[in-house]
Amino acid sequence: VIAYTIVCILNGLKGKKRVIFGISAAIFIMLFGRLVYLNPLFTKAENAYHVPWEVVEICDTIEMEGREVSAAFPREFLLYVRQYSPYICMPYGREVFDFYDPFFTLMESDEIELKELAEMTRQRLCHYVVLSKDKKLNGNLEENYYEIVAEVGNYIIYCDTRIYKGYYDEKEE
Repeated sequence: VIAYTIVCILNGLKGKKRVIFGISAAIFIMLFGRLVYLNPLFTKAENAYHVPWEVVEICDTIEMEGREVSAAFPREFLLYVRQYSPYICMPYGREVFDFYDPFFTLMESDEIELKELAEMTRQRLCHYVVLSKDKKLNGNLEENYYEIVAEVGNYIIYCDTRIYKGYYDEKEE
């Protein structure tokens, strides 16, 4: 806004006034301006997509060529997944911040009941679940036909093995 205002004022001035105002504005900004890169909330981009590296690694791990996959991600990744890959869908979207969604609420709870999580993921035909290692988990996803695909940083990727073994296709016939 400041730069735009200065340019508008410069366009209205002519001759020496324009030069004097331009130099004065530049000196004023250098003396009293703040460097935005010193802000504690600023983080340097880790890649060309400007998304956390965990998102890139997780998406590259679960993405399947020629088909969309559904994955439940923790809150901290919601804004980045669709930015990085259009082929990965989530069982909930940005509207979860405005409306109650029991699946999202379970994913964000302090303690996750894994049997309930497995049931909800199957209801929504969700292929993968990504959970933080810091979450307290009750139960075992492996007992509910899930297997660990990979660990990326502080996150574990679980895959519903019944989806890939044709369980749901056979049940529909």
